Amino acid sequence: MIPKPRKMQLTEGLAGQDVPVKEEICTGLKAEEYRIRISPEQILLEGSGDAGLFYARTTLGQLRMMYGEELPCMEIEDYPAYSYRSFQIDCARHYFSVEELKKMIRMSAEFKLNHFHWHISDDQGWRIESKRYPKLHEISSVRAGDHFGNYRSDQRSGGFYTRDEVRDIVDYCGKLGIEVVPEVDMPGHVTAILAAYPQLSCLGKPVEVETRAGIFKELFCAGKEETFTFIENLLDDLMEIFPGKYFHIGGDEAPKERWNGCACCQKRIEEEGLKNAQELQGYFCNRIASYLLSKGRIPIVWNEAVYGGNLDKEVVVQLWTEDKDHQIQAHLDKGGTAILAMVENCYCDYPYGMHSVKDMYDLKADPGKLGACGGDSVLGAECLVWTEFIRDDERLEELCWPRFAALAEVGWCGEERPEYEDFRKRLEGAFGLFEKNGIHAMKVDGWEPDEETAARQAEEFRRNFSEEDMEEARKAQEDI
Repeated sequence: MIPKPRKMQLTEGLAGQDVPVKEEICTGLKAEEYRIRISPEQILLEGSGDAGLFYARTTLGQLRMMYGEELPCMEIEDYPAYSYRSFQIDCARHYFSVEELKKMIRMSAEFKLNHFHWHISDDQGWRIESKRYPKLHEISSVRAGDHFGNYRSDQRSGGFYTRDEVRDIVDYCGKLGIEVVPEVDMPGHVTAILAAYPQLSCLGKPVEVETRAGIFKELFCAGKEETFTFIENLLDDLMEIFPGKYFHIGGDEAPKERWNGCACCQKRIEEEGLKNAQELQGYFCNRIASYLLSKGRIPIVWNEAVYGGNLDKEVVVQLWTEDKDHQIQAHLDKGGTAILAMVENCYCDYPYGMHSVKDMYDLKADPGKLGACGGDSVLGAECLVWTEFIRDDERLEELCWPRFAALAEVGWCGEERPEYEDFRKRLEGAFGLFEKNGIHAMKVDGWEPDEETAARQAEEFRRNFSEEDMEEARKAQEDI
């Protein structure tokens, strides 16, 4: 089974298919905790609430797949190490159908992941129907072509999810114990938004939805009050259809060139007593975070938002790089919390020869960078897939599965998880679950490539980035 239960003890006897199943809610259990008692007379499922009972049913389903018509009698006691166990799908770079998202959600629920981080906006597209700002889905959802890496197409592409479709997905997730966490990336990665509302940038000039991957200069202008009015109205619009407690506001990869040259932004820096554009990003994120907190939501940002040293402790930081560890540590020392999403352990858009299943499984829930705060600062972990180079459902699925399963066990079991070889044996047995859910998972010979194959995969992946692209990215990183 994946994740492996904390305690599983065989008892005497067998339980046939006709043995009745009884469910009970037990208020004395921990959050998401469940118990299973299988006897020849009855199968008893106990849970702390709806989530606990759902996980009990999920585990029972895996047991039936393992053992067939007769189950060995046993007792199981189980609960997660971390409350935040997430998977992310980037629908901004490439749009995926509601049906495909539901398939990925259903599969993730089988492994007890409980948050769906939905990346709905970026330079290359906006993906949600907006009641307040309809130009977002009318203009920002479509780009002139796809020029990602070695793939070139001048055909218009894009799409967006209607508000009813979003509600359907949120409801579907809720029935599977999953909370949807939308992400509107800002102040950078907003070229698509600015294509519809260029007055919100520092230059105020028309731009086009990006057709390329990369880090781009255009940001929301932090000096204009109009910017914050727009964002607050947009958040209100989205919170109508996303009722969960978490809301991701990005904060990554925001070069400061535009802010440094903008009179409005420089005036804001002076008026707020800020030192530089780096602290201006902290001000920007804090202001948006404060608005979300006033609405009862918990804001999440990528770790670059910490670099100014002035991010409010109430903001959750999602760690994806190891840059500026001292600033991340300072944020955690003052009571902040983090979600682990390190590139080398959690990014599933790389080929398996670069980021293996074992790499995923080896994620440390208490990395050295967290210092004295240790695991108390960690809410959980997230597996991510960015889709610049993923254009179809089959490729999406084979890159995510079985790697999502590895991160799922890390999030559930924490540092008490078994050795990798134990997990690997169970993983081979999980392919029945993939087949049951119609998932095109990568086979064993694919997710454990030999050294020669791994080297070839790495070289092919790097060819997606020209020398010009790499130089542009390097300069952008220096300005972040």
